[in-house]
Amino acid sequence: MDNQPKRTPILWILGIMTMVGAFFSAISYISWAIAPDYMLKSMEIIKETKMFTADQAEQILSLYTSITSWQYLLLTLVETMLFIGAFLLLVKLNQAGFHVYTIGKILEFCVLNFVIGGMAAMNMNGIISSVLWVLMYATQLRFMKPFDNQDNNTINHQINTEDNDNSQFHE
Repeated sequence: MDNQPKRTPILWILGIMTMVGAFFSAISYISWAIAPDYMLKSMEIIKETKMFTADQAEQILSLYTSITSWQYLLLTLVETMLFIGAFLLLVKLNQAGFHVYTIGKILEFCVLNFVIGGMAAMNMNGIISSVLWVLMYATQLRFMKPFDNQDNNTINHQINTEDNDNSQFHE
């Protein structure tokens, strides 16, 4: 097996699903942070469509209104981190994306459970799901560029080459 980075079908699926989910979650969270009145009106419209029972609609509305704007901004940053991690994994085939994604998942757990809490706290299904996603990404690490000093070696080589090219000016 060669050591060239490659995108596997599993990596495509994981990366696309993560990037789409993180993008739309970030849009939702930033919307709640900057325009909560508009979002409340939207929730009222959803309530009228009878997609949910009256109790379910009230619970959802109660949950979203119990979270403050700065907490929504924290969630937006976490989702952005998850998006960047998936981007690095899928598009750049760089193992650094796995570390960014994993830290994002840990931060998501901490924000939902320790900063926000209440009904927004991550339940056992959320925790298991997060762990499974991290493990699925971990299985793909062998197909990516390692997170080491390879890039530094390339930069050092370029700098040394430039120094040799400029040696005529030092004579």
